[in-house]
Formats: sequence, C-alpha cells, structure tokens
Amino acid sequence: MRVFVTGATGFIGSAIVRELIDAGHQVMGPARSDAAAASLAAADAQVHRGDLEDPDSLRSGTAASGGVIHTGFNHDFSNFKANCEIDRPTRH
Repeated sequence: MRVFVTGATGFIGSAIVRELIDAGHQVMGPARSDAAAASLAAADAQVHRGDLEDPDSLRSGTAASGGVIHTGFNHDFSNFKANCEIDRPTRH
C-alpha cells in the first residue's frame, strides 16, 4: 500500500516512515525544502513537493495514496493558535 505521511521528516513521522517501509509499504511524504526532499529520498520514500499550508498539494498526495498518516505540525509556538488552525477540516 502507498501511504502518504505528513511530517515524514520529523521526529515521529520519520520513525513511522521507517516502520512502513520495513513492512513493505510505499511511502510518500510532502517536502517543502530541498533538505526535506533529500531526507525522504535517503529513507527510500517518494518525495511529494508541498506543505501543510498548501491544501492542493495535500489533496493530490492523499488522492495518490491508499492511506494517510498525519504527523505534520508547524512548531513555531509563537504562532501556536494559527498553526493549530491549519489542521481544521473546514480549511482543507
């Protein structure tokens, strides 16, 4: 199964990516930077350019997958409330 993992390069997400790949799944993760893309590629995951604030990229990533695991979060705590709003279902 192909699984779309948001936050795939983060602390929790990268552990999930490894577990999924080791279990034989294909993994795709969004990357907003070249460094994130390189990290995903090094983990044998497919790179999907985009980020949490780009609903169209999230829609296309989820549409191309059989499952989704959401671990992404913007850790800029000076904007905590706004970052939490990104996860509201009505926004996407």
